[in-house]
Amino acid sequence: MTAIAIRPLPAPLPALGSSLPETLRTVVVDEPDAYPCRRCLTDAVPGERVVLLSYDPFTGDSPYRQAGPIFVHERDCEPRIAGPIPEQLTRRLLSLRSFDGGHLMLSGEVVAGSLLEERATAILSDPQVAYLHVHNAGPGCFAARIDRAR
Repeated sequence: MTAIAIRPLPAPLPALGSSLPETLRTVVVDEPDAYPCRRCLTDAVPGERVVLLSYDPFTGDSPYRQAGPIFVHERDCEPRIAGPIPEQLTRRLLSLRSFDGGHLMLSGEVVAGSLLEERATAILSDPQVAYLHVHNAGPGCFAARIDRAR
């Protein structure tokens, strides 16, 4: 059985200093479970501030490369390194996109977050698949990258 590893933000974030570029927005969270921080993979709580920015998760050139919106805490939060599947992912409808070593898409499917580990494990059992990108199925926001655990 293939073990999986979830990686938040595989490509670097732009600098989020005190003077944000016009393309970034700061938002005060106004409802629970609605603003998923993609760095620590937890949902921000009401009253917290998050930054909405455009993010490209690809670490190599690909015709599938595209930037999309994500939220991250305005405060420093620790990137999630290991552990079980984050609750943030298990309660959402997700799109799983598999890519080969040349960053070409091999497959895509929509799954309930509760099935994420099962489906990711099955997809990564194919030796042609190098990694998966996980997106929120509705808005299309990047959620995380999944690799084989080492």
